[in-house]
Amino acid sequence: MPERRDEPRAEVKVEVRYRTAQEFLSAYSRNISGGGIFIRTQQPLPLNRELQLRFTLPGIDRTFVVRGLVVWTNPHPSRSSFPSGMGLKFMDLDPAAKKIVADFVESRTAPPPPVQEQKPPTQKPPGH
Repeated sequence: MPERRDEPRAEVKVEVRYRTAQEFLSAYSRNISGGGIFIRTQQPLPLNRELQLRFTLPGIDRTFVVRGLVVWTNPHPSRSSFPSGMGLKFMDLDPAAKKIVADFVESRTAPPPPVQEQKPPTQKPPGH
C-alpha cells in the first residue's frame, strides 16, 4: 500500500485532551506530524467529526490548542498491527505552531550526524 502521508511523522506518546460537542475525553497519541496526530482509543469518533484538541510535546514549553477533524479510524485492530484509534487532521494550526511541531518531528526522525573519525597526528621521525 503506497504511503499517503504528506508530511514526516514522529512516534510520540503524549496525553491529548479533546472535546466534542457532548463531552471531554482524554487519550494518548501514537504519532504526530505538522498536519495531524494519531490518538489511540478503543472508541474512535466517526469520520468527519470536528473536535478541539489540547496537548503538549516533550521539551516544548507550549500548550497546543487546535481544531481537529477525524480523517480515518481503526476501530478493530485485529487485522492490523496498528492500534485502535483515530487519525486527526489539524484544521487551524497557526504557521508558528506548525513550524514548532514540524521541527519537533524533524528532531525525532532525523538521523544522528555522522561521527567524524579523529586521526592521530602524524609523528615525524626524530631529527627532522
